[in-house]
Amino acid sequence: MAEYSEGSAIFISLIIGFILSFLFDNIFVIVLIGFLATYMVSVEEKNYLIGVIVALIFETLNFAVGMVLTPNIPTYIYEQIGLDPFNLILGFIVSLLISGFLGFIGGFLAQKAYKQIKNIEQRRQSSKRKY
Repeated sequence: MAEYSEGSAIFISLIIGFILSFLFDNIFVIVLIGFLATYMVSVEEKNYLIGVIVALIFETLNFAVGMVLTPNIPTYIYEQIGLDPFNLILGFIVSLLISGFLGFIGGFLAQKAYKQIKNIEQRRQSSKRKY
């Protein structure tokens, strides 16, 4: 896979995440974009924190879109529900914590997978030199 800078990898994985969010559940998408963003960066910048950053950005944008697009509920229920700022902020913080953890899982898996792939390639090259 091509190696990109941090910003490019985050932007590309966010675009892929928004496309995949129409097809799959957001939990899977957050782990996947954390994996992709971490795996796409160059070797010097490869760190699991890139997966956490892209997951937090994705969740912030997803939360903002969820605030604009209201759910389809009956009007008599919707009229009785008021804006509760405490629960809004608490829900935002909890969703950021969960998505940050999922992005960490994706970034950590990408970091470990990259190290395993490099070790296998080094073993193959060293075995070719012996023969």
